[in-house]
Amino acid sequence: MEAFKEAWLAIDRLGRGYITSDDLNVYMRKQNYDESFVRKWQKLFDPDNTGVIQLDAFCDVLGLNAREIQEQARSNAASSNSLPDDVVVISGDMGLEWQVRVVNIVKEALRECAKMSDVPKQAKTNLDRQCNQLWHVIIAQGQFWCYYGHEPAYSLVFQIGKQVFIVFKTPEY
Repeated sequence: MEAFKEAWLAIDRLGRGYITSDDLNVYMRKQNYDESFVRKWQKLFDPDNTGVIQLDAFCDVLGLNAREIQEQARSNAASSNSLPDDVVVISGDMGLEWQVRVVNIVKEALRECAKMSDVPKQAKTNLDRQCNQLWHVIIAQGQFWCYYGHEPAYSLVFQIGKQVFIVFKTPEY
C-alpha cells in the first residue's frame, strides 16, 4: 500500500485532495508507465468515470487513512515553499506562499497542455477551483505593457523562459 500512497503524493503535489485523469497521464508519462496504468486507476478509484479521483474514494478502496495522506500532501506542498530556479518574478504584491502556489499551478498547466494557447484557460480553471474565484491568466511574449485592477495581495507577473505570465485575482462582489 505504501507504493500507492507514494504515487498519490507524487501526483497530488499541491495537496488538493483529488487528482484528475490529466494528472494521471502526466504521471504515467513521467514514470514511463504503460497506458493501462491510467485505465486501471480509473477503474479502481473512479468507477463512475467522472475524470476525477477523490482522496476519500482512493483511501476507501485501499484501506488507507485519508486525513493522514492529506496532511502529508499539504505538508509536502508547504515545505516546497520556494520558487523554481527557472522562474523570474517581475512584479507583484503576492506573498511567497501564494507565489509558489500560483507558479506551481501555471507550471502544471504548461506540462498538461499541448498548445501554449490552452495554458491560460487550464491555469485559470485550476486557480478558480483550488484558490477560489475569480482569477485571470495572461501570457505575453516580448515587450508588453499592462494596467489592471486586482484584489490586494493577489497579483503576480513572472517569467518562465520567453513567456511572461500575468496572473491576478479580482475581488468578489
